[in-house]
Order: sequence, then C-alpha cells, then structure tokens
Amino acid sequence: MEAKTYPFRGSKEWWILIPAMVLPCMASIFYFDLLADHPIAAALYFLTKTFTLVWPIIGTFILLQVWIPRFEIKHSRHREAILPGLLTGLAIATIMLLGLYTPIGEAVFTYGDRIRGKALELGFYEWYIPFAIFLSFFHSLLEEYYWRWFVYGNLRNLINPILANLLAALAFASHHVIILKEYFPWEWAIFFGSSVAIAGVIWNIHYERQRTLVGAWVSHMIADLAIMTVGYFVIFPN
Repeated sequence: MEAKTYPFRGSKEWWILIPAMVLPCMASIFYFDLLADHPIAAALYFLTKTFTLVWPIIGTFILLQVWIPRFEIKHSRHREAILPGLLTGLAIATIMLLGLYTPIGEAVFTYGDRIRGKALELGFYEWYIPFAIFLSFFHSLLEEYYWRWFVYGNLRNLINPILANLLAALAFASHHVIILKEYFPWEWAIFFGSSVAIAGVIWNIHYERQRTLVGAWVSHMIADLAIMTVGYFVIFPN
C-alpha cells in the first residue's frame, strides 16, 4: 500500500486511532491471560483479529471517507523495497540467533517447558510448522497493514513523525508483552517486548521512506521465521 499524506487532523481522527492502538493490547489481557482457560478466549481472539482487519477499512473509507489511490502492484518502488527489507530482516534474524549464545538464549531454553505447555494448550503443538508458516507470511502482512499502514501511516499526520514512530511502535509492542508474559517472567517479557518495539521502529522507517509496505513486510517475515525457528528448537528439543 502506498504511503501518502492525508488531511488526517482533528478529534474524529483521534477517536478512530486510539481504539486501534489500545484494543489489541486490552483484548490480549483477556484472551491470553484472564480468560485463557475459558471457552470464550478463542472467540475473543477471533474478534480481535477481525477488528484488526476491518477497522482500518471502516475508519478510512466510512468514517473519514478518505480516498486511497489505486494500488499499483507493478510500481518500481515495491521491487526497490525488497532488498532493504531483506537486509534489515536478515540483520534482525542474525542478532536473534546470535543472542541464543548469550544469557538471552539461556533464558529462552530455561522456560522451554512453559513454552511447550502453552503450545499444547493453544493447540498448535502438532501443527507447529503450518502455524509457523501462517504466522510468518500471512499474519505478518496483517500486522503491517494494521500497524504500519493504518496506525503509523495516519498517526504521523497528527503529530511529529518521530513521536508518531515511537508511539506506533510502542502500541505495536504492547500486546506482544502481554503474550510474552505467559511464556516468560515479567522482566524477560518486557525485554523481548522492547525488542519488538525496536523492530516496529525499523519497519515504520521502511514504510516512511519507501512509500510501500513491501520492505517492512519482507523484513517482518524474516524476523518471524527466525522466531519460529527458535521456537521449534525450544518446543522440540530432541
């Protein structure tokens, strides 16, 4: 999707953006923590993901009535964004994998039983590879569409772009902290969540400079593939 500056100023815009930044984190507290053992958790998760898919459409086209230029799939900027995305994605993946040889890796494997138990509880233990592929390729696109195109793409027109980048990245990382808390103690959840925020800053910069989601998506895919690869060796140590 093409990055473009729109007349996105005023109270209406904030009323549209604030739920977008807050709801995923608030919902994760319920479906991944407080109500994790309740049958309603799956429904809440589904509704949250549905919200991330449809709210940008409702907010952009219905509430704000903003016209989006036709998406030009063959535009050169999409191709030009691939290499930078590959480079940052590989850099993130390399740092992540090298981190396994530090106390970070020790922490990850120390809580392997906890991670394995959560995989069994959530039902993706036996379907780990298909789940990893879906998360890395498709869920990453949904997050880029939601957090980069909609949240950051509009927030940067309301406030200073640097502040918008930081705020959007923190909002993006917030629900990850809640999820990570179920696998790790709070201090590690905050540490890993901060790493997610840094990645969010990088992907916001991709989108800002390249005027397309392609670079951020490629980088995000590689990062998620690295995470899921680490997860595989933690969950299936033998």
